[in-house]
Amino acid sequence: MRVQDVMKQAIRTVHTIPVEKTAEDAIVQMTEQQTSALIVMDGEKPVGIFTERDVLRCHVAWRGRLFREMPLREAMVAKLIVAQPEDLVSSAMAMMIQADIRHLPVVKDRQIAAMLTISDLVKHHVGELTAELHYLQEYITDLQDAVQD
Repeated sequence: MRVQDVMKQAIRTVHTIPVEKTAEDAIVQMTEQQTSALIVMDGEKPVGIFTERDVLRCHVAWRGRLFREMPLREAMVAKLIVAQPEDLVSSAMAMMIQADIRHLPVVKDRQIAAMLTISDLVKHHVGELTAELHYLQEYITDLQDAVQD
């Protein structure tokens, strides 16, 4: 199964924020839009990601510094790990586990086409495994019926 198959089921808006904003702006926007991650943009170019986990990291790293005083450029994660629509779901899951991330932007034609979460990928993978298990159970039942005949 491919990432593009998950994209069809996990349809959500990709939320973005300009890099010139502050961590407080990002937190307010995430709250208002009920999202757990924002793609940080420099014009039309994605330059990072800011997630709920980054809120905690910033709070601990800059104790006493107000979120409105933290430039988003300093608070975001600049290393943007992405997937392609044709990537295998298992590869995308492995990449997320290895990088210890929960959000995976999907890039198509040099644009962010979707934002998947580890939950999206796990749900899809479990669905595949459940269907395979059902198929195998039917196969075993058919074999048992054939032996009895």
